[in-house]
Amino acid sequence: MRSDIKEVLSSHPEFKKDLFIRGFLITDKEINTDEFPFYGNWRTEYHSGYYFMAHEKAGMHILDKGNKTFFILGHAYNPFTMEIDELKIIEHIAETYGTDEYLERISDITGVFVFGDISDGKINFLVDPSGMQSACYGKIDGSFYISSHPQLIGDINSLEMDPWVAKLIEYKWYGRVMGPYLPGDLSPFADVKRIVPSILYHYNSEVSHERYWPLKDFKVATEEEDYNKVIKTASDILKNNMILVSRKWENPWISLTGGIDSNTTFAAGNGIYDKLETFSYISAEKEVPDTEAAKTISERFNIKHNVFKIPDSNDAVEDFDAILAVLRHNNGYVAELKHNEARKRILLRRECKCDVEVKSWVSETIRAYWYKHYGRKKMPSLSPKLYRNLYKIFILDRKLAHEVDKVFEEYIDKFEYRKIPQLYHTADMHYNEVTWGSWGGLNISEMKYCFDITFIFNNRRFLDILFRVPLEKRISDRHHLDMKKYLNKELYDMNIRVVNMKETAFRAFALNVIFTLNSILP
Repeated sequence: MRSDIKEVLSSHPEFKKDLFIRGFLITDKEINTDEFPFYGNWRTEYHSGYYFMAHEKAGMHILDKGNKTFFILGHAYNPFTMEIDELKIIEHIAETYGTDEYLERISDITGVFVFGDISDGKINFLVDPSGMQSACYGKIDGSFYISSHPQLIGDINSLEMDPWVAKLIEYKWYGRVMGPYLPGDLSPFADVKRIVPSILYHYNSEVSHERYWPLKDFKVATEEEDYNKVIKTASDILKNNMILVSRKWENPWISLTGGIDSNTTFAAGNGIYDKLETFSYISAEKEVPDTEAAKTISERFNIKHNVFKIPDSNDAVEDFDAILAVLRHNNGYVAELKHNEARKRILLRRECKCDVEVKSWVSETIRAYWYKHYGRKKMPSLSPKLYRNLYKIFILDRKLAHEVDKVFEEYIDKFEYRKIPQLYHTADMHYNEVTWGSWGGLNISEMKYCFDITFIFNNRRFLDILFRVPLEKRISDRHHLDMKKYLNKELYDMNIRVVNMKETAFRAFALNVIFTLNSILP
């Protein structure tokens, strides 16, 4: 695979700049960035014994303060202080180093990032609340690495894919249930692990880690007054985030559909619509209703709406095979990209004029997604089997099912899931830290081939307060509708909602039958 990508790039040197685009690397090993896989498109800084390297389009923000170094790789903004400058955000956090307030201030920020600090040779690091920044770490031949792309570490060290991972991705239903992604904290390589959200990692010759959220119990907002306060607080965070996005980027575009998530994102832009545009795309007939709904909403509020028609054939896309080879290499060959998705990436890269997409992912965490997906009001208690059943369907391959159980048994123990208070429902924790952290981060890393991407929902304070909404309201999306009503009553009154085909009652019933069967089988 490695030699293949080098041959592709030798024939198409214009795509060298897209290898691990918007990626980063921290390591204690000096590396020549003029050659594969960097090709001179990365910049390097040296701080506190580590080389910080970033692709020319990646955000790399580093503050040296006394004998300590603090960093944000990616982007961040703070809806509580209304700050968009990462160095000022870092300075504000660094003031509290060594106190309980330190992690509290980190939890204030929204964005797509890895945050960390270095002191006396020890490096501490964590990823954004839902792992929208794909990130991993590993110690190989005595050298330590933190990166946005496991394959980058693999290329530097000539690593081979872990045989068990290679077996898993050949499983015929590996691509089912949310698409292809790896369980637990696995990466394509045995010695490289995914950075899990809500976990603080430490490296000082060896890696250790501890869970820092969620560890405190709370009172469910069953009373109307408490519920309304939750809706207002959460909505204000979204509104502030959208204001900050409009200040941080020159051309922010909301990817808009008729769905509840992007409707709420759009509502949060109320008052600054003159600074925003919207877009949608059509790559299949089923996407037309969403596009029409987005057009109707945009026209109502005098926002320019952009529609992109995705070609039906690979032959209609210049250099399709070469670009696909780069995208496959970037994702480490664990998530084969459907050709229509690849065509979409290429067309948006070439024709979309935004510098950041305001995407509405992460919202599903507090919409109780797994409950909707399987049409359930309750979930089994925490266990490796539950996490495996939420991950993939293994009805006809019980040997592989039990092997995945072992992966999740170790994962649950290692990342202290039994410490999480019960009101943070374990299925939601799986969705946020496994599904988003593994599948979501991988997909967003791939999508950043087109442009930068941000999520106004990806804020720990926002997620935490909305867990106070009673589960039945989260399942019904009552809280999202109430946030939309608070943020933009006119949009709310339009009563536009295109139901996701994956959320139909019959589909949920059928999936629940499979889920139940998978739970009963030994």
